[in-house]
Amino acid sequence: MPLEDVPLSELPDFARLAEELGYTDAWSMEVNGLDGFTPLAAVAAVTGLRVGTAIIPVFIRPPGLLAMHAAAMAELAPGRFVLGIGSSTPVVVEQWLGVPFAQPLTRTRETAVAVRALLAGERHGNMRLARPPAEPPAIYLAALGPKMLQSAGELADGVIFFLAGPRIIPDLLRQVGRELDSVARLVVIRGGSEEAVVAARRALTTYALVPFYARSLERQGFGEEVKAIQERWQAGDRAGAVGQVSGAMVAELLLVGEVDRIAEGLAAYRRAGLRTPVLAFSPVGPDPASRRAEVDLLLRELAGS
Repeated sequence: MPLEDVPLSELPDFARLAEELGYTDAWSMEVNGLDGFTPLAAVAAVTGLRVGTAIIPVFIRPPGLLAMHAAAMAELAPGRFVLGIGSSTPVVVEQWLGVPFAQPLTRTRETAVAVRALLAGERHGNMRLARPPAEPPAIYLAALGPKMLQSAGELADGVIFFLAGPRIIPDLLRQVGRELDSVARLVVIRGGSEEAVVAARRALTTYALVPFYARSLERQGFGEEVKAIQERWQAGDRAGAVGQVSGAMVAELLLVGEVDRIAEGLAAYRRAGLRTPVLAFSPVGPDPASRRAEVDLLLRELAGS
C-alpha cells in the first residue's frame, strides 16, 4: 500500500475484497508518494488484516514521533500492527527529503531501541508517551548486509527483505541468527511484453546504483551486471544502463510474467523459508483504468498462491 491508481478513498473497499479473497496482510511503503501510516489506518479500520510498514525510514522522524505513530496504529489495530523500520537510501532521505544520511546501521539500531522503550511506556531521554499502547506492536528491521541482519536478530521481532531472490533467502535467514518472522516486498509485473520487460529492467537499474543494494546484488551473482549498469549510468548512457540488466536478474529478483509464472515464483520464496511474501503490484498498462484493472485481476488470480 498505497496501490497505484487506487485512490485512498477506495482503499477500504479494496482491502475488504482482499480479505474476502484470503489475503492475511497489508503492508505499506514510504518513498515519495503517500506516507506509510495513513493507508494502513484506512485498511485497519475496516478489516482484520495484519498491517505493517515496509518500511518507514528512520532518518525522517525522531524516535518520539515514530513511537507516537506506532502507538496510534497499535490502538487502532491492537495485536495486528507491525512497525517495520530501516535506513532507506541516500536518494530518498538526503536528495529528496533533505535530511542527512549518515551511519545508517547506528541510526537504525538506536531508533529500534528508543521506540521499543517508548512503546513499553518507559521514558527515553526527556520523553514518555502519554498513551502507550496496551499491547506494544512488533518491530521489524529491514536488512540485507551482515551487520544489519545481525542487528535484526538482536533487536527485532522480524526481518524485512527487498530485492533478495529466493536463492539467497536461506543465507539471509541464517545470518539473522535466530528464528524470526520474515517479510519480503516482491515486485509483481504481469506479462511478457517488451513494456513489461523494460519496466522490470528500469526498476532494477535504480537499485543497482545504491551501494548496499549493489553489494547485495553482487552477493547474489550479479556483479558483472551491476558493474556494467554503473559504468553506463556514470557515462550518461541511461538507456544503455537499463540494457545491462540481464534476464537472469529479472527472473531471480522480480515476479514477472503471466499469473502461473508469478505463482511459481511465490512458491520458490516459500520453499526458501520466507514466511510472508508481500505482493507489490506494478502494473504497466497505458492508462489508469487499465492499470487498475490489472491490479484487480492479479489480486483475484493470485489469491491463495
